[in-house]
Amino acid sequence: MKIKQILDEITNEGGSNQKMVILGKYNDNELLKRVLYLAHSKRVNFFIKQIPDYTTPVTSFNTLEDALNQIIVLSDRKVSGHNAIIHLKSTLSSVDSDDARVIELIIGKNSKIGMGTSNINKVFKDLIEKTPYQGAKSFDEKLARAIFEKYGYAYSDIKMDGRYANAIIMNGEVELESRQGEKTHIPADSLLIEELSKFPDGVLNGELTMVGYDRYTSNGIIASIVDIEGRGKNNDRSDIETSKKIKDFEKKHGSFKEAVDKIRYTVWDSITLDNYFDKKSDIEYRDRLGFLYNKTPLTECTRVSIVERKKVYSYEEAIQHFQEVLARGEEGTILKAPKAFWKDGKPNWQVKMKLEMNIDLRIVGFQYGEKGTKNENVYSTINLESSCGKLRTNASGMKEVMMADITERADELMGTIVEIRCCGLSQNSSGDWSTLHPSVVELRDDKDTCDSLESAQAIENMAKGLEKLV
Repeated sequence: MKIKQILDEITNEGGSNQKMVILGKYNDNELLKRVLYLAHSKRVNFFIKQIPDYTTPVTSFNTLEDALNQIIVLSDRKVSGHNAIIHLKSTLSSVDSDDARVIELIIGKNSKIGMGTSNINKVFKDLIEKTPYQGAKSFDEKLARAIFEKYGYAYSDIKMDGRYANAIIMNGEVELESRQGEKTHIPADSLLIEELSKFPDGVLNGELTMVGYDRYTSNGIIASIVDIEGRGKNNDRSDIETSKKIKDFEKKHGSFKEAVDKIRYTVWDSITLDNYFDKKSDIEYRDRLGFLYNKTPLTECTRVSIVERKKVYSYEEAIQHFQEVLARGEEGTILKAPKAFWKDGKPNWQVKMKLEMNIDLRIVGFQYGEKGTKNENVYSTINLESSCGKLRTNASGMKEVMMADITERADELMGTIVEIRCCGLSQNSSGDWSTLHPSVVELRDDKDTCDSLESAQAIENMAKGLEKLV
């Protein structure tokens, strides 16, 4: 079976689980694996934005394997510029229409089968490099104090809560990706992409927010922009459908173009392309910061900036900075060792100084898991509200046993008190109150009363006092 037919078979299946089943049928097809790798690996870039016009021959004189070998010279930059377009046109004109379409998909860096890297890797184990992400350890006083004992000082970075994105920059080309490695589509003519394209080759770690909007509102607007732009680029929507989506967007948020140009990127770290693909770097954090300050056009940018930070010399000073940040309405800080390397995972040299609190709320409803996932037939989210009804949130993070239990007993559990853990309270532009990153701790069938908005605010104020930490 030709590769194009296999891709079409997967594309035509709607459910993600079934797509993986179909892909699994071709587990021994090495050519398919190579096609998917070239189409999805971040290591490979062909530096051609538009497919040239070409004519397929009546009888092809090259195989798909031959054509794949020929386009590698584009990725290796052995052929570039106008010569690269001529070379690609010649390659496309040497194979039949099905194989030519596969080459087009590879050049466009999207197989368009409706499967992300993570699901492809579940079928073809570790075929495509996973997106590395350096996180931070949850708060632990010993870990935090150990940084000062070893290095004498630390950086206390503001912990933001925008939309995480890596900015991969190669030869002026910019690709934004999520923590899971999925493309984050922002229009190429935006102010943000224009500024990022002037940065040297490498990978920036940071997050997207919007000028003039709180992070909660901006996250929603950016998600809409990414959806509209991404589905348009992937031909998942017709031009007419995309135009309608933009009109709907503008009814809510004003000019689409103006909204796009309000997107900004706050950087907190930087690594080389090789470090990114190797998932580690032996360059110290203070030197990585030095690169950002001294070797990039940050000072000339209006949409790219570096995260706010403070150099602190003791654990007590770190706590004080954390409290100051919370008082400003920020989520918290990240304590970072100055000489720390970069690695995929949650190393001991980065510690979250983050607000955590537990409150009790009442069950008012349930939500099934996302369609096409293993939780689609069980309740994976609980809808909750305070005793006064002024605070509402949807908490998840339950284990399979608990999800099965609440699904079976949903009717009798309505009104039951649930203890949740969250990172504080939030209020949207409409004045509605909710919680940050809520997760279910346990069902409290031993209680018949829950917190009000007022008592939840009091609990938050106590947590911000950090009495248990000092």
